[in-house]
Amino acid sequence: MRRRHELLVSPSFCLSGLVLLLALSARAQRQAQTDPSEVAALNAMFSRWGLRASTAWNISGEPCSGAAVDDTDIDSDNKLKLGIKCVCSYNVSTVCHITQLKVYALDVVGQIPAELQNLTYLTNLNLAQNYLAGSLPAFLGKLTRLQYLTLGTNALTGVLPRELGNLENLVAMAISTNKFVGPLPEVVENLSNLEQLYIDSCGLSGELPSTFSKLKNLKVLWASDNEFTGKIPDYIGSLSNLTDL
Repeated sequence: MRRRHELLVSPSFCLSGLVLLLALSARAQRQAQTDPSEVAALNAMFSRWGLRASTAWNISGEPCSGAAVDDTDIDSDNKLKLGIKCVCSYNVSTVCHITQLKVYALDVVGQIPAELQNLTYLTNLNLAQNYLAGSLPAFLGKLTRLQYLTLGTNALTGVLPRELGNLENLVAMAISTNKFVGPLPEVVENLSNLEQLYIDSCGLSGELPSTFSKLKNLKVLWASDNEFTGKIPDYIGSLSNLTDL
């Protein structure tokens, strides 16, 4: 005699599953919110610099809204001098992280605030054409997702921190027209993805490091108007992708 096996599911189990499904659905439909630690960091930075978030992207006090999450290209439009961009796909699309920060040509005075190190999801940072002073902080090395770092035309001083070597995802770095001192750090060799390097008129001195030869992806190198010494290295000729020197 063949015995039939049946799977019995209790009504309470079905109800629990339905509740869980509805909860997950509601969570997915809920508008994503900016990471609170990043909101606090952004507000602190703007307070130090005397800036106010634009209503175009800070809708109802939520930074990652409006122009921060639509198709607006804040990077290429020089008329947009202040802005952020966000990605809101984290934690089942409930959390937004700030991935771009632009504070461009706004005559900002002061130092680069320590709160910046809390924006760890940044891939693009543009603080060019201001009056930022003081040294380039070592904590920039914590922003390891950075692909574009633009700090040109400021009044930054001191030596370049070795921690810049942690930014292995950098594609472009522009630190022209500043008041740095000392040589280009040897750790520049870690920036193997670098395609564009703008270090003209920024006060650097000494010989170009031999590790510079490892930047095989380099296409653009602007290094004029500095205090570099020694001969032009032979390895420059081995940088086969270099088209703008």
